[in-house]
Amino acid sequence: MDRLSTLIQDLYEAGRHPKSTIEASLKYTGKSAVGCFPLFLPEELIYASGFLPIGLWGGISGFQLADRYLQSFACSIMRANMELALNGSYHFLKAILVPSQCDTLKCVCENLKVALPAIPIIGVTIPNNRTIQAAHQQLLCEFDYITESLRKLQDPSAKPIPIEEAFEVYQKYRNCMMDFITTVPRYLNTITAKMRHYIIKAAFFMDKADYTRKMEALLIELKKQPEETFHGTRLIATGIMIDSEPVLDLLTDLKIAVVDDLLCQESMQFRTPPREKGSVLSKIAYRLLDLQAASVLYEPMKPRGNLLGDIVETHHVDAVLFCLMKFCDPEAFDQPLVKKDLKDRGIKMLSIEIDQHVDSIEQLRTRIQGFLEMNL
Repeated sequence: MDRLSTLIQDLYEAGRHPKSTIEASLKYTGKSAVGCFPLFLPEELIYASGFLPIGLWGGISGFQLADRYLQSFACSIMRANMELALNGSYHFLKAILVPSQCDTLKCVCENLKVALPAIPIIGVTIPNNRTIQAAHQQLLCEFDYITESLRKLQDPSAKPIPIEEAFEVYQKYRNCMMDFITTVPRYLNTITAKMRHYIIKAAFFMDKADYTRKMEALLIELKKQPEETFHGTRLIATGIMIDSEPVLDLLTDLKIAVVDDLLCQESMQFRTPPREKGSVLSKIAYRLLDLQAASVLYEPMKPRGNLLGDIVETHHVDAVLFCLMKFCDPEAFDQPLVKKDLKDRGIKMLSIEIDQHVDSIEQLRTRIQGFLEMNL
């Protein structure tokens, strides 16, 4: 196996196997872990406090305990996270941060305090109206609260670093990932939809500095290769996530490539640039306030359709793939608006329902094949 294949495979496997990746990361860094619920959190504060931020995005298919606290029509991410919390999978975490970006998250935050009394649950209030100056000040106060809460959890082995240093680590990660995102369209045979997803996902389970070093090495080797011609369908993905292995396998089987995305679990974690002026804490705050195109964010003008349209025109792709998270009301409300905006620009959109515990994909196969035959 050549160096490029080895680098790709290592990160691909790291994204596919969170448990072993987290264990290796804890051993490598010597840090304690702090869990981060979706969707968007100021991870730099956790990193600066000497902890290892770990993304908690569900990923299991069976539920025996979660129904004690959540209705069966909650999204699979929240149900899976609650199941993992109750079955002891999160026992190694020093704390869990839970943002307030949807109604289910608000309930889960309080439920976890009862379900996991031994683990501190830190609720993070993200301002709803993010365009007013008070939102910035409120976030700075929230950052003080988070930092103080984490400081109380530090043990003698903790090695906090200045927030400026943590910000630089994360900014280097974000820049590297945007390089990856813009490079992938030239290598769609090598970086399949499935490969792309798990490579990006691996960052949730690794120290960002270590992950960035590996991604930089991967990009160096990838760019040495001649550009590839992809004979298949090129799509832009949007939604909360596309984190379902059967669905990703199906896309690969049907010769469908994900050229770019506006997915909360993927490029929306790093594609919003920080503002140039202000303190580091202010820059971290404004990154959260400047986020766009996620259904859970308050955006009266709903810009996602036109943002997707711009990406489609940049990459000259065939259509948009709307990954509708099952039982996610904000996504369901956004879907027709996105479809209308894209239709007005002459862009096709295929909507599929995403659930992390998919048993059969044959109906989905028929749906996708029908869309491709009728529209492309």
